[in-house]
Amino acid sequence: MLIVDSLIVSGVKFVLTRLAEAVEAEMYDESALREELLAAQMKLELGEIAEAEFEAIEEQVLAGMREVRARQKAATVGEPREGNGEGGRRFAIESVEANLDRNEEVGD
Repeated sequence: MLIVDSLIVSGVKFVLTRLAEAVEAEMYDESALREELLAAQMKLELGEIAEAEFEAIEEQVLAGMREVRARQKAATVGEPREGNGEGGRRFAIESVEANLDRNEEVGD
C-alpha cells in the first residue's frame, strides 16, 4: 500500500510542477495578448464589434502587456534563476504532504 501511496503523491507532485511551469510561462508571454488584440481588430474591421467595444478591449490588452513587460523587467533585475542563469523567480513544488493514516468510510 505504501508503494501505491508514494506513486500517487509523486504523480500529484509532477502535475503541480507542470502547472506551476505553465503559469510562469503565461506570466512572461505576451503573445496571447497580441493575438487577442489582433482578433479584436479583425472583428472591428468586419463590423462585428463597435469602435467603443474595440477601444475597451484594446485598453485591457495594452494594460496586460504593460504588466507582462513590468514582470519581465523585474525578473531581469532579480536574482538569477536556478539552472539557466536568467533573472527572476522560478516556481517549483518542493514537497507534497499527505496523511494516509486515517481510514474514513463515506456515508450516503
